[in-house]
Amino acid sequence: MAAAEHPGRYPASPSSRQLGLFGLLITLLLVLIACTPAPPEPLRIAAGPFPGYEPLYLARELGLLDPDQVRLVEYAPGSQSLRAYRNGVVDGAALTADEVLLLAREGYDPRIVAVLDYSNGIDVVMARPEITSLAGLRGQRIGVENTALGAYFLSRVLHFAGLTKDDVQLVPTELSEHSRAYGEGRVDAVITYAPQREILSAQGAHQLFDSSLIPGEIVDLLVVRQRALDHQSESVAHLLTGLFGALDHLARDPASSVQRMAPRVSMSEADFARALDELELPDLAQNLRLMQGNPPHLELTLTEIMELMIREGLLEGPVEVSGLIRGDLLNVVQHRAAR
Repeated sequence: MAAAEHPGRYPASPSSRQLGLFGLLITLLLVLIACTPAPPEPLRIAAGPFPGYEPLYLARELGLLDPDQVRLVEYAPGSQSLRAYRNGVVDGAALTADEVLLLAREGYDPRIVAVLDYSNGIDVVMARPEITSLAGLRGQRIGVENTALGAYFLSRVLHFAGLTKDDVQLVPTELSEHSRAYGEGRVDAVITYAPQREILSAQGAHQLFDSSLIPGEIVDLLVVRQRALDHQSESVAHLLTGLFGALDHLARDPASSVQRMAPRVSMSEADFARALDELELPDLAQNLRLMQGNPPHLELTLTEIMELMIREGLLEGPVEVSGLIRGDLLNVVQHRAAR
C-alpha cells in the first residue's frame, strides 16, 4: 500500500515567480552597492624626520589630525619625500623651496599651502678641526647629498668661500651616511643639518658655516598637488588647522611639546630645543602675512631663490612663481579658528 503524502512536512519548491523576485532583489542590491561612493581616501603627506616638520607629527599626536582625512607618511632623511611626490605615491609633502621650484619646472603642479619654517642656523658645514676657514675647503673632500637642497647650499658655501666646484672634491653622501663617512675618513667636511650635526660634533667635527648667514634663503614649505586641492580641499584645510593648532600648543607649552617631538628624530630634548631656536616657525598670522598681499612676501623670496638657482645652473629655466602660492586656504583656517 502506497504511503500517504504529507505536503506540510517538506517546504514547497519556490515558484518561478518567487525566483524572479529574488533575482530582481539581488540585482537591485548589487546596483545599489555599485552606486554607493567609496569613502574618500585620506590625504597622504610625506614628511621626513626634521625638527621643522615635527609640528605636523605633534598635531597627529595631539589628536588634531583625523586619520580618515590626513595620513602622514614618514620617509628616511634625504630626497625620498621628493621622490615619493614625483612618483605619485603621496598627495603632498614637506619640501624645501628649491625642491618645490624644481617640481614646478618639471610640471608636477605643486601648490604651496603653508610656510613650515625658515632655516636660521640649523643647516651647516661641519669640518675636521684642522680646517679652520671656508677657504680651507680648497682641495678637500666635501660630503653632500645629491639633492636640490644639497646643491643649493653647496653653491652658497662656495660663493662665501670664494671657491668653485673645481676647487673641491665632491663626495655624494646620503644624509644618513654623513656621520659614518666622516668617521671612516671618506670626507673632510659635510654639508648637513640637525640631527646629523650633533652626531658629527660628537665625532670631533666643528662648524664652519651655517644658514644664519643666508637668512630667508632656505625655506621649508608644505605643498599639495593641484588635484588634491580640486578633490580634497576639506582635508587640506583640516591638515592646516591641525598644523597651526600644534604650533599654538608649542608656543603655550614648549617643554611638553619638545618632550613629545625630540624622541621621534632621535635627539635629546636639549638638542631639539636648540634646533627649534635655529628655525623660524611661522604661525597662522605670520603665514597670512607671508602668503597674501600683492605680491605676497613669499613670492618675492621664491623669485630670488629661483633667479639664484638659474644663475648657478640648478634650474633649467624660470617658473611662474605667483601661480604656486595658495594663501586663500589660510582664510578658511582663520575663519574656523575665530569660531
